[in-house]
Amino acid sequence: MKLIFTAFCLSLLSSCADYEYTLNDRPILVRKPVSVEVTVIDPNLSLCLTETLKIQNHTNIGDLEVLDCSFAGIKTLDGLEQFQGLMRVKLNGNKLSDIGALLSLGVLSVADLDNNDNIPCEQLATLEGYIGKGLTHSRACRS
Repeated sequence: MKLIFTAFCLSLLSSCADYEYTLNDRPILVRKPVSVEVTVIDPNLSLCLTETLKIQNHTNIGDLEVLDCSFAGIKTLDGLEQFQGLMRVKLNGNKLSDIGALLSLGVLSVADLDNNDNIPCEQLATLEGYIGKGLTHSRACRS
């Protein structure tokens, strides 16, 4: 019975995701709806970005600093260059063959690209030149 009551209470609370919670008429949690329009080509990347912005409570794409879209089925990063605040990205286990969008992220310092075996070695070398040991990838490239 307690389990059913707990599930019922959780379902009620989750339906109030964009409301303000107060205690003694003082706000203790204010959840703003994400009003950011994400425009990227890959639908899986778009879904991941939208969910990340919502979970992290960002209303401006420039505020997003950390992105984890591991094993999301992403094929292209086109459009990601508009997220200029990104410092850390985790994109392992996707189907990437071009990381050009990462090369334009000026504050990027960590990129996990493991298990993306179709990324050109030239792009990996260029990105490694920008972020050094912050790059993780599993592709064997020869100099």
